[in-house]
Amino acid sequence: MSKASICIFCVISLIPVSSPAAQVYRCVQPDGSISFQQQACKNKGTRIETGEAQAVWASLRSGEQSLYDRYRKRDKAKLKHKQQIARSRKKPETADDRSCWKKRQQLESVSAKLRRGYKASKGNELRRRRDSYEGYLRRFCP
Repeated sequence: MSKASICIFCVISLIPVSSPAAQVYRCVQPDGSISFQQQACKNKGTRIETGEAQAVWASLRSGEQSLYDRYRKRDKAKLKHKQQIARSRKKPETADDRSCWKKRQQLESVSAKLRRGYKASKGNELRRRRDSYEGYLRRFCP
């Protein structure tokens, strides 16, 4: 190769090559959820123009995949454990008469304050407490 052809090769190799636009499809799943994928949609969907690709979508290497799987398995185990604890601590579906009476008294007190009048800064708090008491009574008290 001559010096001129080497120089031309070096100059050409320094020119950035524009990457092709990434193909991304916005797909509506049968259950109504939205997903984004590289392949064309089977159901309704549209192609999204993204301009130049910024990154390559590649699968994980084997070591990364095993680490990812181990983390997923650990997270599932933690979630299952939390759900078991929540089930064991589940409150009874009905409350005793004393707690229902007390919630009714609290509800009446908050409702009286709302009827009498209140400062603007207390209005949201009073309504939130009223809704909370009413929800408790609907759920746990006959």
